[in-house]
Amino acid sequence: MNSLNKKLSLALMALLLILGVFLALITRYASVQYNLEMTQRLNGSIAMYVAAEEQLIQNGVHNEAAIKRLAERAMVINPTVEVYLLDNQGKILSHNLPASAEVQTRIPLQNITEFLQPNSHRPLVNLDPRSPNSEKAFSAAKVTFNGQDEGYVYAILGGQTYEALVKDISKNFVLKVALAAIIAVLLFGFFIGVLMFVKLTKPLSQLTAKVRNFQHQITGEKASKLKTGDEISVLSSAFSQMGQKINSQMKQIQASDQNRRDLITNVSHDLRTPLAAIQGYIDTLSIKDHALNEHQRANYLATASKHCMRLNSLVNDLFELSKLDSLAVKPTIEAFSMSELIQDVSMEFKWQAQQRNVALQIDLLPGNTDVMADIGLMQRVLENLIGNAIKHTPENGKVLLKLNQDSGQFNIIIRDTGRGISQKELPFIFDRLYRADNSSNYAQNSSGLGLTIVKKILELHHSKIKVVSQLKKGTQFSFRLPMAV
Repeated sequence: MNSLNKKLSLALMALLLILGVFLALITRYASVQYNLEMTQRLNGSIAMYVAAEEQLIQNGVHNEAAIKRLAERAMVINPTVEVYLLDNQGKILSHNLPASAEVQTRIPLQNITEFLQPNSHRPLVNLDPRSPNSEKAFSAAKVTFNGQDEGYVYAILGGQTYEALVKDISKNFVLKVALAAIIAVLLFGFFIGVLMFVKLTKPLSQLTAKVRNFQHQITGEKASKLKTGDEISVLSSAFSQMGQKINSQMKQIQASDQNRRDLITNVSHDLRTPLAAIQGYIDTLSIKDHALNEHQRANYLATASKHCMRLNSLVNDLFELSKLDSLAVKPTIEAFSMSELIQDVSMEFKWQAQQRNVALQIDLLPGNTDVMADIGLMQRVLENLIGNAIKHTPENGKVLLKLNQDSGQFNIIIRDTGRGISQKELPFIFDRLYRADNSSNYAQNSSGLGLTIVKKILELHHSKIKVVSQLKKGTQFSFRLPMAV
């Protein structure tokens, strides 16, 4: 019932059922009123003929034999007629019904008086003495003697015999035909309505399908999680969700643009520093070349080379980050041993750790440690994290590389005993070119983009990097990778 077509069809069916019931009620009411009016017009003079045949009431005394005789004649002409003789107050004086029949003692005269008026509104109904809860068509006439009103002849035109006939006909034919006709009309109307709804809602259904596909592409949600319902509610939800997504993307674009400006500003400063230093030392060598001894000349060249290396590292990191931002890097997911990769990368930093008198320890798992990832990108992640850990760890410190298994994944941990990072700085360490306040003495050659690159690479692998740190105690970075099946 989620389809708009089905909802409209159901609404049409309900409407047709309601209209069918009202139509049946109106038809029945009109039919009853029509029968009453025709019966009253055709038989309205019966009471007058009965009253004119004989003197039924004389000086307040009614003629019992005469009324029974005339009533029997009237029933011969119309078997459904029941004749009553009333006094001026509406009290029943006589009738031709069986003695066992239960009959009301008094008849209201208001409608009888209106019936006797010329051009009275028809049909008029009044109380049936044998059915006190129902009113029926009637015929009435005054009974006079010597110019004085003595009473009334009151004839019910649809007595119990008529009721029995009506019920019998209704059971066998009338109601069945009427019900069949109403059902046929409802089914025909419903069928035509459904065809019209299908024709009218088909373009809307096609548009909804296209919008849902576009919504899936924009939001990235699975089709099973998208809102269900009729086409209008689906479109409303889709436009609302896509509007929120576009608004979010606009904010991200604005934030990215601001980050780009900040990056350019920071990079310009970071590039200017080594360039100025290189130019300064080269100019000094050019101007004072003859005045410098070999030791001074070698020292100036070594310093210039150091700044060139820092400049080269910064440019390389910027180039790598730009590729990650533009999604130009597509990870090649394959199975490889994480233990072997950690051992290989740790060998690269063994000499550097020894130079700084830092213990580089490895705690790996035995057996199969294959993960699903891009081995080249994972090597870059480990190099950045291990290099940072060694740079920020003082002499006699320790850097631990650990691998453990948890819930079908491998957890890679890089822990150091360095100075740590304050809690207020932790949320910003993955920002571009951000350096903690206590890092200047340990990362002079750093580009400030290493952790940003690590975060981008792990995001390509649908993994998150976690960091825990305490000042003067050390820092721990960790991330998870899926096991190779």
